[in-house]
Amino acid sequence: MPDAVVVLGAGGFVGRHLVPALTAAGYAVVPRGRVDACDAPPAGATVTHVVNLAGRTSVPESWDDPVPFYQDNVVTTAAALRLCRQADAALVHVSSYVYGAPQRLPVDEDHPLAAFNPYGHSKILAEAVVDFHRQQLGARATVLRPFNLYGPGQPARFLVASIVQQVLDPACAAIAVADATPRRDYLHVRDFVALIVAAMRADAGGTYNAGSGASVSVAEVADLARRAAGVDKPLRATGARRPNEILDVVADIARAARELGWRPHVTLSEGLGELVANGDGSGRA
Repeated sequence: MPDAVVVLGAGGFVGRHLVPALTAAGYAVVPRGRVDACDAPPAGATVTHVVNLAGRTSVPESWDDPVPFYQDNVVTTAAALRLCRQADAALVHVSSYVYGAPQRLPVDEDHPLAAFNPYGHSKILAEAVVDFHRQQLGARATVLRPFNLYGPGQPARFLVASIVQQVLDPACAAIAVADATPRRDYLHVRDFVALIVAAMRADAGGTYNAGSGASVSVAEVADLARRAAGVDKPLRATGARRPNEILDVVADIARAARELGWRPHVTLSEGLGELVANGDGSGRA
């Protein structure tokens, strides 16, 4: 039997891309969700890695009810580390939204951590659990911090999926966004999956940012999507701005390039073109 990888959160956005990539790379994949994340290692399988994608991600929902975010993001991380100890496996832990308002650009992995919402706070606490197990229990763990992921199958509550959906919907006369000015660092999910696989193969531990290394505004994303679809819908911003809105974020990805040999390959224009060509703007999960 080939080496097995337990993927927690296998049914989520990233998990649905990661599982076939791992299978193609020759791994036996053991998919799990949040509910069965605490189960013991599968009998008869040689588990070499656990990839922790499980958790909750909605910032607005974390304000409405933060308790499930601490349960699913922090406690599940502790369960993933226990599974690693039981199987003598290495952990690849996926984090995000831990830097708060950038004090410098681009944001490197040594940037101070700060939480603007319960979701971000839960991710910082989850990383603290990983660090404790590294230092006190000798856990082999790599932490990946993706910035703004996008790609096929992403729910429409995320910006890129929402914009593509509106571009492709003939019933939409305009593309509506809250604020057209914030800039984000967008990374295609296929490139992020490649980083997860690279981190597994290196097995070197450490913490790595995942991004493109450049920021793009909401207005620019809409313009690229319109060009890909060949439509000329106007962009309409409601003027709403979220509390503590961050206006620009750029990931410093030099460490992943230097230590893991990883670089992103899918440009935002190419990624949006694929989404438009595939009609993937419906928010299908």
